[in-house]
Amino acid sequence: MKPWIIVFRKELKDLFRDRRTMVNILVLGALLGPVLAMGLMLLAVKMISDEAEKTIELPVQGAEYAPVLLDYLASSRISVVAALADPQAAVRAQEVDAVLVIDPAFPRQLRDGKPAQLTLLSDHSRSKTRIVRRRIETAIENYSANLGNLRLSLRGVDPSITQVMVLHDRDLSKKGSDAQLLAFLPYLLIIGIMQAAMVVAADLTAGERERQSLEPLMANPVAPEQFMIGKLATNVLISLAVLSLSLLGFAAGTRMIDLGDTGITFSLLSIPVLLLFLSPLAFFFAALMSFVGAFARTVKEAQTYLGLLVLAALTPSMIQMMLQSKVQDLELLLPIWSHNYLINEVLRGEPLSLAQWLLPSAGALLAGGLLAALAGRLYRKPDFIF
Repeated sequence: MKPWIIVFRKELKDLFRDRRTMVNILVLGALLGPVLAMGLMLLAVKMISDEAEKTIELPVQGAEYAPVLLDYLASSRISVVAALADPQAAVRAQEVDAVLVIDPAFPRQLRDGKPAQLTLLSDHSRSKTRIVRRRIETAIENYSANLGNLRLSLRGVDPSITQVMVLHDRDLSKKGSDAQLLAFLPYLLIIGIMQAAMVVAADLTAGERERQSLEPLMANPVAPEQFMIGKLATNVLISLAVLSLSLLGFAAGTRMIDLGDTGITFSLLSIPVLLLFLSPLAFFFAALMSFVGAFARTVKEAQTYLGLLVLAALTPSMIQMMLQSKVQDLELLLPIWSHNYLINEVLRGEPLSLAQWLLPSAGALLAGGLLAALAGRLYRKPDFIF
Protein backbone atom coordinates (compact mmCIF):
# COMPACT_ATOMS: atom_id res chain seq x y z
CA MET A 1 0.00 0.00 0.00
CA LYS A 2 1.33 3.43 -0.94
CA PRO A 3 2.39 5.65 1.99
CA TRP A 4 0.03 8.48 1.12
CA ILE A 5 -2.95 6.09 1.27
CA ILE A 6 -1.91 5.05 4.79
CA VAL A 7 -1.69 8.72 5.78
CA PHE A 8 -5.06 9.33 4.13
CA ARG A 9 -6.72 6.54 6.13
CA LYS A 10 -5.03 7.68 9.34
CA GLU A 11 -6.21 11.28 8.91
CA LEU A 12 -9.77 10.20 8.14
CA LYS A 13 -9.82 8.01 11.24
CA ASP A 14 -8.50 10.87 13.39
CA LEU A 15 -11.07 13.29 12.00
CA PHE A 16 -14.02 10.99 12.59
CA ARG A 17 -12.87 10.36 16.15
CA ASP A 18 -13.53 14.03 16.81
CA ARG A 19 -17.28 13.73 16.34
CA ARG A 20 -18.06 17.30 17.31
CA THR A 21 -15.80 18.68 14.58
CA MET A 22 -17.21 16.30 11.97
CA VAL A 23 -20.78 17.23 12.92
CA ASN A 24 -19.88 20.91 12.51
CA ILE A 25 -18.28 20.26 9.12
CA LEU A 26 -20.67 17.73 7.57
CA VAL A 27 -23.96 18.77 9.13
CA LEU A 28 -23.80 22.44 10.01
CA GLY A 29 -21.35 23.38 7.26
CA ALA A 30 -23.16 21.44 4.54
CA LEU A 31 -26.76 22.12 5.50
CA LEU A 32 -26.45 25.71 6.72
CA GLY A 33 -26.29 26.95 3.12
CA PRO A 34 -29.48 25.18 1.95
CA VAL A 35 -31.38 26.18 5.10
CA LEU A 36 -30.28 29.80 4.70
CA ALA A 37 -31.13 29.75 0.99
CA MET A 38 -34.61 28.33 1.55
CA GLY A 39 -35.24 30.84 4.31
CA LEU A 40 -34.24 33.76 2.08
CA MET A 41 -36.34 32.42 -0.79
CA LEU A 42 -39.39 32.00 1.44
CA LEU A 43 -38.96 35.50 2.84
CA ALA A 44 -38.58 37.07 -0.61
CA VAL A 45 -41.52 35.14 -2.11
CA LYS A 46 -43.75 35.97 0.85
CA MET A 47 -42.86 39.65 0.72
CA ILE A 48 -43.48 39.86 -3.03
CA SER A 49 -46.76 37.93 -2.93
CA ASP A 50 -48.08 39.81 0.11
CA GLU A 51 -47.31 43.22 -1.33
CA ALA A 52 -48.72 42.27 -4.75
CA GLU A 53 -52.05 41.00 -3.38
CA LYS A 54 -52.86 43.13 -0.35
CA THR A 55 -54.88 46.34 -0.48
CA ILE A 56 -52.55 49.33 -0.26
CA GLU A 57 -53.49 52.08 2.17
CA LEU A 58 -52.46 55.31 0.45
CA PRO A 59 -52.62 58.66 2.26
CA VAL A 60 -53.60 61.36 -0.23
CA GLN A 61 -52.94 65.06 0.20
CA GLY A 62 -55.56 67.08 -1.70
CA ALA A 63 -57.99 64.19 -2.24
CA GLU A 64 -60.83 66.65 -2.95
CA TYR A 65 -59.15 67.72 -6.20
CA ALA A 66 -59.35 64.31 -7.94
CA PRO A 67 -62.32 62.20 -6.75
CA VAL A 68 -62.59 60.24 -10.02
CA LEU A 69 -58.92 59.28 -9.91
CA LEU A 70 -59.30 58.06 -6.33
CA ASP A 71 -62.30 55.93 -7.34
CA TYR A 72 -60.15 54.36 -10.04
CA LEU A 73 -57.39 53.67 -7.56
CA ALA A 74 -59.90 51.97 -5.26
CA SER A 75 -60.79 49.56 -8.09
CA SER A 76 -57.08 48.65 -8.24
CA ARG A 77 -56.99 47.65 -4.55
CA ILE A 78 -55.54 50.98 -3.46
CA SER A 79 -57.51 52.37 -0.54
CA VAL A 80 -57.35 56.12 0.05
CA VAL A 81 -56.89 57.18 3.67
CA ALA A 82 -56.84 60.56 5.40
CA ALA A 83 -54.15 63.11 4.68
CA LEU A 84 -51.15 63.39 6.99
CA ALA A 85 -49.92 66.45 8.83
CA ASP A 86 -46.32 65.88 7.68
CA PRO A 87 -46.23 63.34 4.80
CA GLN A 88 -42.47 63.54 4.23
CA ALA A 89 -41.69 62.81 7.89
CA ALA A 90 -44.17 59.91 7.87
CA VAL A 91 -42.45 58.33 4.87
CA ARG A 92 -38.97 58.76 6.33
CA ALA A 93 -40.12 57.26 9.65
CA GLN A 94 -41.62 54.28 7.74
CA GLU A 95 -45.07 55.00 9.16
CA VAL A 96 -46.44 54.73 5.61
CA ASP A 97 -44.96 53.30 2.40
CA ALA A 98 -46.04 56.16 0.11
CA VAL A 99 -48.06 59.35 0.00
CA LEU A 100 -49.82 60.79 -3.05
CA VAL A 101 -49.88 64.60 -3.29
CA ILE A 102 -52.43 66.12 -5.70
CA ASP A 103 -51.73 69.63 -6.89
CA PRO A 104 -54.56 72.15 -6.25
CA ALA A 105 -54.40 73.03 -9.95
CA PHE A 106 -55.16 69.41 -10.90
CA PRO A 107 -58.86 69.98 -11.92
CA ARG A 108 -58.06 73.09 -13.96
CA GLN A 109 -55.15 71.35 -15.72
CA LEU A 110 -57.46 68.46 -16.67
CA ARG A 111 -60.11 70.84 -18.04
CA ASP A 112 -57.51 72.72 -20.09
CA GLY A 113 -56.11 69.50 -21.53
CA LYS A 114 -52.72 70.06 -19.92
CA PRO A 115 -50.67 67.45 -18.02
CA ALA A 116 -52.14 67.30 -14.52
CA GLN A 117 -49.52 67.28 -11.77
CA LEU A 118 -49.23 64.51 -9.16
CA THR A 119 -46.38 63.75 -6.75
CA LEU A 120 -45.74 60.36 -5.17
CA LEU A 121 -43.60 60.49 -2.03
CA SER A 122 -41.75 57.23 -1.14
CA ASP A 123 -38.39 55.89 -0.02
CA HIS A 124 -36.76 54.33 -3.12
CA SER A 125 -34.09 52.56 -1.07
CA ARG A 126 -36.51 50.05 0.49
CA SER A 127 -37.41 46.84 -1.37
CA LYS A 128 -40.89 46.65 0.12
CA THR A 129 -41.60 50.24 -0.93
CA ARG A 130 -40.58 49.52 -4.53
CA ILE A 131 -43.40 47.01 -4.95
CA VAL A 132 -45.99 49.39 -3.48
CA ARG A 133 -44.70 52.30 -5.53
CA ARG A 134 -44.81 50.29 -8.75
CA ARG A 135 -48.42 49.25 -8.14
CA ILE A 136 -49.49 52.87 -7.54
CA GLU A 137 -47.57 54.13 -10.58
CA THR A 138 -49.08 51.44 -12.80
CA ALA A 139 -52.62 52.30 -11.67
CA ILE A 140 -52.10 56.03 -12.31
CA GLU A 141 -50.48 55.36 -15.71
CA ASN A 142 -53.44 53.18 -16.72
CA TYR A 143 -55.89 55.87 -15.62
CA SER A 144 -53.94 58.49 -17.57
CA ALA A 145 -53.86 56.29 -20.70
CA ASN A 146 -57.59 55.58 -20.51
CA LEU A 147 -58.38 59.26 -20.08
CA GLY A 148 -56.12 60.19 -23.01
CA ASN A 149 -57.76 57.60 -25.27
CA LEU A 150 -61.20 58.91 -24.28
CA ARG A 151 -60.19 62.46 -25.22
CA LEU A 152 -59.02 61.35 -28.64
CA SER A 153 -62.17 59.29 -29.25
CA LEU A 154 -64.42 62.28 -28.38
CA ARG A 155 -62.54 64.28 -31.00
CA GLY A 156 -63.03 61.60 -33.62
CA VAL A 157 -59.38 60.51 -33.56
CA ASP A 158 -58.39 56.84 -33.40
CA PRO A 159 -56.45 56.46 -30.11
CA SER A 160 -54.10 53.94 -31.74
CA ILE A 161 -52.65 56.76 -33.85
CA THR A 162 -50.55 57.80 -30.84
CA GLN A 163 -49.03 54.34 -30.64
CA VAL A 164 -46.23 54.61 -33.20
CA MET A 165 -44.53 51.36 -32.18
CA VAL A 166 -45.55 48.19 -30.37
CA LEU A 167 -42.84 46.37 -28.43
CA HIS A 168 -43.56 42.72 -27.59
CA ASP A 169 -41.52 41.52 -24.63
CA ARG A 170 -40.82 37.80 -25.12
CA ASP A 171 -39.17 35.91 -22.28
CA LEU A 172 -36.69 33.29 -23.56
CA SER A 173 -35.48 32.10 -20.18
CA LYS A 174 -36.18 28.64 -18.85
CA LYS A 175 -39.01 28.20 -16.37
CA GLY A 176 -38.09 29.86 -13.12
CA SER A 177 -34.67 30.96 -14.34
CA ASP A 178 -35.77 34.59 -14.42
CA ALA A 179 -35.98 34.58 -10.63
CA GLN A 180 -33.13 36.55 -9.10
CA LEU A 181 -33.43 34.30 -6.06
CA LEU A 182 -31.03 31.85 -7.73
CA ALA A 183 -28.25 34.41 -7.87
CA PHE A 184 -26.84 33.67 -4.41
CA LEU A 185 -26.79 29.85 -4.72
CA PRO A 186 -23.26 29.75 -6.26
CA TYR A 187 -22.04 31.94 -3.39
CA LEU A 188 -23.45 29.51 -0.81
CA LEU A 189 -22.07 26.44 -2.58
CA ILE A 190 -18.57 27.89 -2.85
CA ILE A 191 -18.46 29.21 0.70
CA GLY A 192 -19.47 25.74 1.94
CA ILE A 193 -16.51 24.13 0.15
CA MET A 194 -14.13 26.81 1.42
CA GLN A 195 -15.20 26.51 5.03
CA ALA A 196 -14.82 22.72 4.98
CA ALA A 197 -11.34 22.96 3.42
CA MET A 198 -10.33 25.66 5.89
CA VAL A 199 -11.34 23.73 9.03
CA VAL A 200 -9.73 20.47 7.86
CA ALA A 201 -6.50 22.13 6.72
CA ALA A 202 -6.09 24.02 9.99
CA ASP A 203 -6.54 20.80 11.99
CA LEU A 204 -4.33 18.54 9.85
CA THR A 205 -1.30 20.84 9.68
CA ALA A 206 -1.10 23.65 12.23
CA GLY A 207 -3.28 21.67 14.62
CA GLU A 208 -1.02 18.63 14.57
CA ARG A 209 2.05 20.82 14.94
CA GLU A 210 0.50 22.48 17.98
CA ARG A 211 -0.50 19.10 19.49
CA GLN A 212 3.07 17.85 18.80
CA SER A 213 1.74 14.84 16.90
CA LEU A 214 3.36 15.86 13.61
CA GLU A 215 6.95 15.09 14.66
CA PRO A 216 6.46 11.35 15.40
CA LEU A 217 4.38 11.02 12.23
CA MET A 218 7.07 12.47 9.98
CA ALA A 219 9.83 10.53 11.75
CA ASN A 220 8.77 7.56 9.62
CA PRO A 221 10.97 6.79 6.56
CA VAL A 222 8.51 8.29 4.09
CA ALA A 223 8.97 11.20 1.71
CA PRO A 224 7.39 14.38 3.18
CA GLU A 225 5.38 14.83 -0.01
CA GLN A 226 3.56 11.58 0.76
CA PHE A 227 2.31 13.04 4.03
CA MET A 228 1.17 16.18 2.24
CA ILE A 229 -0.66 14.17 -0.46
CA GLY A 230 -2.42 12.05 2.16
CA LYS A 231 -3.58 15.10 4.09
CA LEU A 232 -4.59 16.84 0.86
CA ALA A 233 -6.63 13.82 -0.24
CA THR A 234 -8.42 13.85 3.12
CA ASN A 235 -9.25 17.52 2.68
CA VAL A 236 -10.56 16.99 -0.86
CA LEU A 237 -12.77 14.08 0.25
CA ILE A 238 -14.32 16.04 3.12
CA SER A 239 -14.88 19.05 0.84
CA LEU A 240 -16.63 16.86 -1.75
CA ALA A 241 -18.78 15.30 0.99
CA VAL A 242 -19.85 18.78 2.13
CA LEU A 243 -20.57 19.79 -1.47
CA SER A 244 -22.68 16.65 -2.07
CA LEU A 245 -24.71 17.21 1.09
CA SER A 246 -25.25 20.87 0.16
CA LEU A 247 -26.51 19.95 -3.31
CA LEU A 248 -28.86 17.34 -1.86
CA GLY A 249 -30.06 19.92 0.66
CA PHE A 250 -30.85 22.44 -2.08
CA ALA A 251 -32.68 19.78 -4.12
CA ALA A 252 -34.73 18.64 -1.12
CA GLY A 253 -35.46 22.19 0.03
CA THR A 254 -36.96 23.35 -3.26
CA ARG A 255 -39.32 20.37 -3.17
CA MET A 256 -40.30 20.58 0.49
CA ILE A 257 -40.98 24.33 0.57
CA ASP A 258 -43.69 26.12 -1.40
CA LEU A 259 -41.92 28.79 -3.44
CA GLY A 260 -45.10 30.15 -4.96
CA ASP A 261 -45.22 30.82 -8.69
CA THR A 262 -41.49 31.36 -9.09
CA GLY A 263 -41.07 27.99 -10.79
CA ILE A 264 -37.76 27.50 -8.98
CA THR A 265 -36.67 23.88 -8.73
CA PHE A 266 -33.27 22.37 -8.17
CA SER A 267 -33.16 19.51 -10.66
CA LEU A 268 -31.75 16.21 -9.40
CA LEU A 269 -29.84 15.99 -12.69
CA SER A 270 -27.95 19.14 -11.65
CA ILE A 271 -26.39 17.34 -8.68
CA PRO A 272 -23.97 15.02 -10.57
CA VAL A 273 -23.28 17.76 -13.13
CA LEU A 274 -22.36 20.35 -10.48
CA LEU A 275 -20.47 17.77 -8.42
CA LEU A 276 -18.31 16.88 -11.42
CA PHE A 277 -17.88 20.53 -12.36
CA LEU A 278 -16.96 21.70 -8.83
CA SER A 279 -14.61 18.81 -7.94
CA PRO A 280 -11.54 20.63 -9.38
CA LEU A 281 -12.55 23.70 -7.38
CA ALA A 282 -12.65 21.56 -4.22
CA PHE A 283 -9.11 20.41 -5.05
CA PHE A 284 -8.02 24.02 -5.56
CA PHE A 285 -9.43 25.12 -2.18
CA ALA A 286 -7.96 22.09 -0.40
CA ALA A 287 -4.51 22.81 -1.88
CA LEU A 288 -4.76 26.52 -1.06
CA MET A 289 -5.82 25.88 2.53
CA SER A 290 -3.20 23.12 2.95
CA PHE A 291 -0.45 25.48 1.81
CA VAL A 292 -1.53 28.20 4.25
CA GLY A 293 -2.02 25.65 7.03
CA ALA A 294 1.52 24.35 6.48
CA PHE A 295 2.90 27.89 6.48
CA ALA A 296 1.26 28.84 9.80
CA ARG A 297 2.85 27.90 13.13
CA THR A 298 -0.29 27.65 15.26
CA VAL A 299 -3.98 27.03 14.74
CA LYS A 300 -4.75 30.63 15.67
CA GLU A 301 -2.30 31.94 13.07
CA ALA A 302 -3.68 29.54 10.48
CA GLN A 303 -7.25 30.67 11.17
CA THR A 304 -6.18 34.30 10.75
CA TYR A 305 -4.59 33.64 7.34
CA LEU A 306 -7.40 31.38 6.20
CA GLY A 307 -10.07 33.88 7.23
CA LEU A 308 -8.41 36.57 5.12
CA LEU A 309 -8.17 34.15 2.19
CA VAL A 310 -11.86 33.30 2.47
CA LEU A 311 -12.74 36.99 2.28
CA ALA A 312 -10.44 37.54 -0.72
CA ALA A 313 -11.71 34.44 -2.52
CA LEU A 314 -15.37 35.29 -1.96
CA THR A 315 -15.03 38.75 -3.49
CA PRO A 316 -15.43 37.38 -7.05
CA SER A 317 -18.51 35.45 -5.84
CA MET A 318 -20.13 38.62 -4.54
CA ILE A 319 -19.29 40.56 -7.71
CA GLN A 320 -20.75 37.81 -9.89
CA MET A 321 -23.81 37.62 -7.66
CA MET A 322 -24.50 41.31 -8.26
CA LEU A 323 -23.46 41.67 -11.90
CA GLN A 324 -24.12 38.16 -13.30
CA SER A 325 -21.95 39.20 -16.23
CA LYS A 326 -20.89 36.74 -18.89
CA VAL A 327 -17.46 35.20 -18.44
CA GLN A 328 -15.65 34.44 -21.66
CA ASP A 329 -12.30 33.75 -23.31
CA LEU A 330 -9.38 33.44 -20.87
CA GLU A 331 -11.52 34.57 -17.94
CA LEU A 332 -12.82 30.99 -17.91
CA LEU A 333 -9.43 29.88 -16.56
CA LEU A 334 -9.89 31.92 -13.37
CA PRO A 335 -11.10 29.70 -10.50
CA ILE A 336 -14.12 30.96 -8.52
CA TRP A 337 -14.83 33.78 -11.00
CA SER A 338 -15.74 31.42 -13.83
CA HIS A 339 -17.33 28.85 -11.51
CA ASN A 340 -19.83 31.37 -10.14
CA TYR A 341 -21.02 32.26 -13.61
CA LEU A 342 -21.24 28.68 -14.84
CA ILE A 343 -23.08 27.41 -11.74
CA ASN A 344 -25.75 30.00 -12.50
CA GLU A 345 -25.89 28.82 -16.11
CA VAL A 346 -26.34 25.20 -15.04
CA LEU A 347 -29.11 26.14 -12.60
CA ARG A 348 -30.83 28.16 -15.33
CA GLY A 349 -30.71 25.16 -17.65
CA GLU A 350 -28.60 26.94 -20.27
CA PRO A 351 -26.44 24.85 -22.64
CA LEU A 352 -22.67 25.13 -22.15
CA SER A 353 -19.94 24.65 -24.71
CA LEU A 354 -17.06 22.21 -24.27
CA ALA A 355 -14.66 25.08 -23.58
CA GLN A 356 -16.94 26.41 -20.84
CA TRP A 357 -16.83 22.99 -19.18
CA LEU A 358 -13.11 22.34 -19.54
CA LEU A 359 -11.39 25.69 -19.04
CA PRO A 360 -12.63 26.42 -15.46
CA SER A 361 -11.70 22.87 -14.41
CA ALA A 362 -8.30 23.19 -16.06
CA GLY A 363 -7.65 26.53 -14.36
CA ALA A 364 -8.62 25.15 -10.93
CA LEU A 365 -6.51 22.00 -11.38
CA LEU A 366 -3.45 23.97 -12.55
CA ALA A 367 -3.70 26.48 -9.69
CA GLY A 368 -4.34 23.68 -7.19
CA GLY A 369 -1.39 21.66 -8.49
CA LEU A 370 0.92 24.66 -8.10
CA LEU A 371 -0.27 25.28 -4.54
CA ALA A 372 0.11 21.57 -3.70
CA ALA A 373 3.71 21.66 -5.00
CA LEU A 374 4.44 24.70 -2.84
CA ALA A 375 2.92 22.95 0.17
CA GLY A 376 5.13 19.91 -0.54
CA ARG A 377 8.22 22.16 -0.47
CA LEU A 378 7.16 23.48 2.94
CA TYR A 379 6.86 19.92 4.24
CA ARG A 380 10.52 19.31 3.28
CA LYS A 381 11.87 22.24 5.29
CA PRO A 382 13.36 21.37 8.72
CA ASP A 383 11.53 24.25 10.43
CA PHE A 384 8.20 22.74 9.32
CA ILE A 385 8.38 20.48 12.40
CA PHE A 386 10.87 22.14 14.71
